[in-house]
Amino acid sequence: MIWFLLALGNAITNSAYQAYSNYAVSLKRYSKFSILFWSMASSSILLFAVSWVLGFPEIRAGFWPAVLTTSILNFIAAPILLKGYEIGEFSSVYSMILLTPVFVIVTAFIFLGEVPQMIGIFGIILTIIGLASLSGVTLKNYKEKWRFERGALLGAFVALIYSVTVNFDKLSAKHSDAFFAAAMTAGTIAVLNGVYLLFKYRGSLSVKDFGLKSSYFWYLLPLGIISALAQVLHNSALLIGLVSYTIAIKRIGIVFGVILGWIFFKEKDLGKKMLGATIAVCGVLLILLG
Repeated sequence: MIWFLLALGNAITNSAYQAYSNYAVSLKRYSKFSILFWSMASSSILLFAVSWVLGFPEIRAGFWPAVLTTSILNFIAAPILLKGYEIGEFSSVYSMILLTPVFVIVTAFIFLGEVPQMIGIFGIILTIIGLASLSGVTLKNYKEKWRFERGALLGAFVALIYSVTVNFDKLSAKHSDAFFAAAMTAGTIAVLNGVYLLFKYRGSLSVKDFGLKSSYFWYLLPLGIISALAQVLHNSALLIGLVSYTIAIKRIGIVFGVILGWIFFKEKDLGKKMLGATIAVCGVLLILLG
């Protein structure tokens, strides 16, 4: 039950992170890459500080390959997903991310040898159905919502990438601890993103690109705090529970995203979306029984 609470906490904090990121983008003070850079950099510094207070863990064999793999793949996934949103329909691309738990059933077996029980697999599928309904996908419009245009294919590719990275998240945490692994991963992603910004803009790098104004930084600092908490909860849940179950529950964060969207961004159709959320919660209950 502890792993479920950790995974649920990760779902809540991750949805809060996405909502605040959306708010930061709406301010039009930052580029999307500067948001990623500062959130990862500040969360890494915070997590390193916590690790220093708690005591740095013993680094075991396999830690560095796991950190580098998940960091590089997450860094690659971010611009691909942004490109998918740019060239395709948002709901179509975003819905593809719901394929991650399905892919994880295969990747978790390949990388970790984890095999969920049949009732757990059914729970994962039911969770995806509920989340798909929450996203507005029905039997009548699924061809339009999930049409395999380039944007949707990019979204599906990112879902596949995430299904791989989550296994290396678990390996990095197993070979150190939840805090230090998250700190190193966030720091590596921040460095990769910073190098990308420097190479892309070279002499034309603007304040907006890096978010260098102090007032901008203070707006983005909460993102780092939320991100740090989300990453620790994510790693802690992975250390206790199966990857496939944890990632399925993490997708429940979309439910909280719907509520936050209704409260802060005045989004509509709350009732229809909550019906899908109820189906997804039933899937989670089956996962717990598994």
